[in-house]
Parts: sequence; structure tokens; C-alpha cells
Amino acid sequence: MSLTARVSCSVLSCFGEEGPPSLEYIQAKDLFPPKELVKEEENLQVPFTVLQGEGVEFLGRAADALIAISNYRLHIKFKDSVINVPLRMIDSVESRDMFQLHIACKDSKVVR
Repeated sequence: MSLTARVSCSVLSCFGEEGPPSLEYIQAKDLFPPKELVKEEENLQVPFTVLQGEGVEFLGRAADALIAISNYRLHIKFKDSVINVPLRMIDSVESRDMFQLHIACKDSKVVR
């Protein structure tokens, strides 16, 4: 159907009682539904305000920190400090020894 024909006809006469095709009404959040949150312990709470479109996927505890991974960022909350790294800034991740994690960022910063 041409654009001029679509504009000139009413919704019911051109598309029937259902209205226009459903693909025109699908929102981005419906195309990419959030993943289910995996918690290491049931009593853990997300330590930051979630942005629109962001979904926390993992929530766990380290020796002295709380670790949260969303589809947007890696968030590590210690007792006295916070590390917040966007996932697209991460260049490489290395596990050194058994208790150390080295994250090299694209802006040459290293998080240990």
C-alpha cells in the first residue's frame, strides 16, 4: 500500500478491526527482554541505581566486596570505595593467582 493510500484511508477500513500490523508497535524493550538475575545469596541487593534499559545479570559476594554485572557495567563495591567500569571500556581481564583480578581498560587504566 502506498503512503498516500495509507494516509487517506481510515484505520479500520485499511487494516480491519485489528489495526495496523503488530510489527509497528513492538518496542525495543520487547525485542531484547532482560535476563534473569542470578544471585549468589538470596539476601543480596543491587548496590546501585539501575539505568533505563540496564538489567543486572549477576550479583555475588567476594571476600570484602559485592560484585554486580549488568548488561552495561561491572560494579564492585568495597566497604570504603566503589569501582564502576562500563563493559565496553574493558580491554582484557586476567585472573592472577587465585584471588586477584586484573582488568585492563581501553583508556590505559588498570583495575585490580
